[in-house]
Amino acid sequence: MSNKMVIFADAVEAYEELCSGARALGCEPVALVVGTEDDAARVAAWGARVIFAGGIPEGALYEDCVLAFEQAIRAEQPALVLARMSKRTQCVAGRLAVRLEAPVVTDASRLTLDGDGVEASHLVYGGAAERVERVHGLALVLVGSGVFDLDEAPAAGTVERAAVSLEPGAIKLVGRQEKQEEVVDLGAAKRVVCVGRGIQSEANVHLAQEFAARIGGEMACSRPIAEGEGWMAHSRYLGVSGATVKPELYLALGVSGQVQHTVGMTESQFVVSINKDKNAPLMKQCDLGLVADVEKVLPALAAL
Repeated sequence: MSNKMVIFADAVEAYEELCSGARALGCEPVALVVGTEDDAARVAAWGARVIFAGGIPEGALYEDCVLAFEQAIRAEQPALVLARMSKRTQCVAGRLAVRLEAPVVTDASRLTLDGDGVEASHLVYGGAAERVERVHGLALVLVGSGVFDLDEAPAAGTVERAAVSLEPGAIKLVGRQEKQEEVVDLGAAKRVVCVGRGIQSEANVHLAQEFAARIGGEMACSRPIAEGEGWMAHSRYLGVSGATVKPELYLALGVSGQVQHTVGMTESQFVVSINKDKNAPLMKQCDLGLVADVEKVLPALAAL
């Protein structure tokens, strides 16, 4: 079996973890990069051999990288194609799957690679169960952030030009509007302060943010806070279809802890839960639990 693993993402920050993941699985990372020359050099610094497809020309979309990616994958003959999960990369993976006649596994949480193929685990039924799938031969596997631990690259890689440049496809980009949403890599956070429904108000979210900043942590939330209330960006939502974290400290403020959420933080080293409901599921799973009204505890935390 080849010892190469082709990786790609639509955000340059994601490549560091993908490179680490490739090495953890015993492979040499070969990164397919679309963007600037600085982006390519940055990915190479994380220990990847970079195949640089250039920037996205006017009128083109990220998805127009498919032909360049296909040719690179055929030339490299990798053991696996690994990508960071996003709407764009799912689209690219689907098109590549048709061209390469290879299956796609999405939202993988654990991977094992051997001479016969890949074994991937991912959650089903809203996180209530885990399914293990075995793929013989080449597969395209998409993972969220936090699946792999970051390592230190043994040495900087090289950058080479792809054989095919990006060209606009049948769908043309006619306009662009900046999305008013921050992007954060929660998977790299050592301390995470997470808020749930029990936070009660947006003002309390701001108090929690002040505390998180004071302890050098990142803010996260349960799905209702991001998608229901809109108090925090979707990129900060933890759970089945959100981010995964493995911090040294995970502090939950008013988070009930349903399985759909806990799958995103189950590998935290030390879990603290503050909730007025002593029967909340997370109160039975945490290392330290405080039965209290979050609204009364927050001012004390903010004053620390």
